Amino acid sequence: MIDAPTPLLPLPPTKEQKNWAMLAHLSGLVITVPFGNIIGPLLIWQIKREELGEFVAGSAREALNFQFTVVLMLCLCFSLYAVVPVVGVLGLLLMPLCLLGDIYYCIAATIQCSHGNLFRYPLILRVF
Repeated sequence: MIDAPTPLLPLPPTKEQKNWAMLAHLSGLVITVPFGNIIGPLLIWQIKREELGEFVAGSAREALNFQFTVVLMLCLCFSLYAVVPVVGVLGLLLMPLCLLGDIYYCIAATIQCSHGNLFRYPLILRVF
């Protein structure tokens, strides 16, 4: 009787793959350049996904989706303030919370990628 072949386990990510995945998440902290938080993960996803495999592609795509969600939330907070000034104060109060959440989750994702784990951001729009 012939045994069925065992499926191959995926190799753990290399140091280079971990570094690019960490950079994809950390590039989300570039908020001084307009849309810099979206451009960084987008470039890494487009340039390195074929070369370095699914770990980098998945991390960059997840970072891109998260940063896209953050930009949408900030635009929603600002438009809430601009359209309805009385209730819009809530929008001004939510903006710093969005930015603090962005910083927290970017750092948490970077730490997870440094250990070789894919990080899934909670409650985001997965557009890409």
